Amino acid sequence: MAWYTVSVVVRDKSEFGGEFLLKQFLKKHSFLIYIITSFLIYVLANGEWNIPIFAWVYPILFLGMGYFDKTRKAYSAIILCYALGFVIQFWKVIGMDIKICIIAGILLALLKALPYFYWIKSKMRFQDTIIVASIMVLIEYIIYLIYPILGGLSDAYTQFQNLYLLQIVTITGIYGITFIMYWTAAMVIWIWNNRSNQKVLRKYVTVFASTIGLIFIYGIVMYHFVGNPKESARIAGVTVPVSHLLNDDEDVYATFYTDTFTDENVTNTQDKLASVTDELFIKTKQEAEAGAKIVFWSELNGAVLKQDEAALLQRASTTAKEEGIYLIVSLLVKTPYENLKENKTVAFNPQGEQVAEYFKYGRSIGELCQKGDGELQSFDTEYGKLATFICSDMAFASKIQQAGKSNVDILMVPASDWREMTLLATKTAIVRAVENGSNIIRHTNKGMSIVADNRGNILAQTNYFQSDTKTLAAQVITNGRFTLYSYVGNIFVYLCGIYVLGSFIIPKCLNRRR
Repeated sequence: MAWYTVSVVVRDKSEFGGEFLLKQFLKKHSFLIYIITSFLIYVLANGEWNIPIFAWVYPILFLGMGYFDKTRKAYSAIILCYALGFVIQFWKVIGMDIKICIIAGILLALLKALPYFYWIKSKMRFQDTIIVASIMVLIEYIIYLIYPILGGLSDAYTQFQNLYLLQIVTITGIYGITFIMYWTAAMVIWIWNNRSNQKVLRKYVTVFASTIGLIFIYGIVMYHFVGNPKESARIAGVTVPVSHLLNDDEDVYATFYTDTFTDENVTNTQDKLASVTDELFIKTKQEAEAGAKIVFWSELNGAVLKQDEAALLQRASTTAKEEGIYLIVSLLVKTPYENLKENKTVAFNPQGEQVAEYFKYGRSIGELCQKGDGELQSFDTEYGKLATFICSDMAFASKIQQAGKSNVDILMVPASDWREMTLLATKTAIVRAVENGSNIIRHTNKGMSIVADNRGNILAQTNYFQSDTKTLAAQVITNGRFTLYSYVGNIFVYLCGIYVLGSFIIPKCLNRRR
């Protein structure tokens, strides 16, 4: 009898101990745990963290939520993950006010949840996997059309170091990568659903695998055999820290950002900015003496009042002629009592002649500068055809396409960043270069400056916060390459749209005939 009592006690301890309670908790809260795991993987996939493999994993997990609940619960969970995740990923990166960022996150979440909603409600057939990927392509394109800088947050940019896959953008732009990522996610779920039907599985997995294989074969050919480096030229980007003057100095801030400045403010501003300009020309001459054939200043460095602009440009012309270099000066020109400043580049050839003037087109939120027309200003040199865009211009894929159509060999991008957004800007610039077959040097204040070739290889880089000279000088490839995307643009997006519409319209037409 005593033995029996002891055995009952031991059994009860096993059944109602920690292991049992853990199993019960996991069973009861499995959907919540699944959502939290999916959310964390999504957050780490992009933004400041940018773990590329997670950008492939989280869509699989989001699609899998339909197994837990095919009602509004799964759909709501996906929207919540997207909205909250967007704020965590990109609030500091894009520099938005937190309220605006939350609103943007909610709106984007409602759009990006649509492919998952379709999948949950569909019959999960093979053709539905293609529809899911096509819908996401259309949504990302719509986001780009609404506000191109938000389009630069696409998960496709997380794959900028996957150089074989990256070559597909020479045909489809970033939307080819988006399609592959979401088609892969839907195919993983589809394969799991059809794991017992070997005949169907073999047929459609062969189609999927063959397509992916062809994409990577194309990538290998483009990477190794098309547009290989031939010659190079030394290009230098120079920077003199000026942000502290523009943002914190009492005289400069009053003169550049208010209408309440005094004559003393103006005089002091001219003196302080003149010292920056002097240092810029000293660095320019140093780089020319070190062998640089092309020198340009990072964005905002040539801050100047309108009445002093002509003298600065004359000095730039003289320097270019004396040093025998191509000199591109980046200016922030302030006309007193006018709200909008000129954010532009002016280029001079070795004869001291002005050969191009370009005004920034892609203004960020709250940026008080005149909007340029976005028309490419390229010029021919013995080092290939050159052109400049400025910082966030690189988010505007349709404008950068001009570089591909005009066979621009080297894109020079003066920029001004902040610490959190520099990775985003770097990814975008590299992808634009590959899309259009141009080599790129992006030199920035307060961020990461890079040199990349037309295949996506990063050839040189320097971190503003770790550099004593704030200068990036490197050998840049001088030959570009042809890309189909430069000419056909976003035709792949339109094909995805036709497929989605056809998938809904054709069955309805057939049913009516029957």
